[in-house]
Amino acid sequence: MFGNLDTVPELLKNYQFKTGEEHKYLGDYYRLMVEQSDETGVLIENYNMILAVQDIHSTSQKEFVLDMWYREQARDIFVDAMASAIVKAAPYKVSFPDLKIYRLDDRWGSCSPKSQRVILNLELIKTPKECIEYIALHEMLHFRFPNHNVSFYSALATLMSDWKEREDMLNRKYRLN
Repeated sequence: MFGNLDTVPELLKNYQFKTGEEHKYLGDYYRLMVEQSDETGVLIENYNMILAVQDIHSTSQKEFVLDMWYREQARDIFVDAMASAIVKAAPYKVSFPDLKIYRLDDRWGSCSPKSQRVILNLELIKTPKECIEYIALHEMLHFRFPNHNVSFYSALATLMSDWKEREDMLNRKYRLN
């Protein structure tokens, strides 16, 4: 539908936050519609992303409101994905880590077994839920298998038989750089 928009990584796009731009959310493109309003926020309606701001001429305000909305969506969706990953990984005795959401330039997530922390890239909210679930499980398994060794991939394949397709989709359609 939107042709070659996938050829430019999301982080490298030069958004102006103007009506008509296409923005990703959960793997789909939405047409941005900027509206002036006393109440700020974002509403998804069909394939429109309605961005309500007080000052439609302020690029920084539009960017901030949209970024805060992405963060709010990410918190809910990422926590659900992490909870599902923990249930799947129950045989490996992992527990819910401290979850942080940051924008990362070169990776979808990271895991620190020592501090019991998982960081998920905010940009994941722009990918399909299957990709988010894959990254959540991938990071959770690092608590049991710190390295990308045969045991890690064996556990991943046991718990998510289509992990490779999900990884390929991330690398092909939603690459970071």
